[in-house]
Amino acid sequence: MVLNSWGIMKIVKPSKAVLAVSAFLSLVAIMVFRLSLPAYGDSGVSGSGGTIIVNSSGSNTIGSPGGITSSTTTKYIYYNGWPMQEVVPIYYVYTPVVIVGNPSFSTEPCLAMTTSAPIESYMEAYQLQYSAIETWNSLDATYPICRYRSGVSSSAPKVDPAQAVTTYWNQSVQNQLPVPQFSVPPGFALTGLTSFLTATCTTSKTFYDNTPIGTATIAATGELWVRWKSGEEWSGPYNSCGLPWPNGNITHVYENQGSATISLKETWSASWTLAGTSGALGGLYTSPNALTLPIYSITSEIYD
Repeated sequence: MVLNSWGIMKIVKPSKAVLAVSAFLSLVAIMVFRLSLPAYGDSGVSGSGGTIIVNSSGSNTIGSPGGITSSTTTKYIYYNGWPMQEVVPIYYVYTPVVIVGNPSFSTEPCLAMTTSAPIESYMEAYQLQYSAIETWNSLDATYPICRYRSGVSSSAPKVDPAQAVTTYWNQSVQNQLPVPQFSVPPGFALTGLTSFLTATCTTSKTFYDNTPIGTATIAATGELWVRWKSGEEWSGPYNSCGLPWPNGNITHVYENQGSATISLKETWSASWTLAGTSGALGGLYTSPNALTLPIYSITSEIYD
């Protein structure tokens, strides 16, 4: 209701936009209410073996069930055959987990948390957030919250840095590494002449992982390897992407006409630091689809 210019009260029908805003604010209010649950006793958040043990009281924070943390990753999209980089956010949701058979805890099975697999859609993360809170509230009535045994400090996370980083490298980084793309212009080879492989690739990328004992920094480096024909050995490594004639350094000379299936892979190694500890990683690679290259021979003919 509002007052008109004559001071008379009248009823104004809200517009659709106003109704939409009101509905949104109501949803936000519900979300805030939902995110204020549950509450805990004592203080601090500590970790063990990649799980997060809740020992805190108060409202839901980044370390509480349903909490969402985020980072970014680089995806490659192709527009008219040209690769383009796009930085997109990824989300992780803290979800409940029941710990069984861990002697570090005074009571088990007991209830703790872990992080979800990376999620690219915030709406999916929000849906999982709601589910995580509901699941926690359900399990909390059955299992006690994980507590460390007497004499085991709960103020320092019991996480092995090397194991935490290795797990993240094998399970998450593998899916985030860029995949090289390549061609051999002009789309065929001539016997006796040098063929130049050209590639679009990324040879370095840094990853960050939020762990119970701090943020792990992983600096990854990629090297290219080429197999110029099926059954042959891989040649390389090359620490830069291929260039076209005459400046390219990834080259090959075919001796016989026919065709060749060319394969390319990028092997990845990394150095990492976490909680004052450092180390090295390896064993991952990315590879695009193979390329079939026609090979023609150059012949000379003599005419009378």
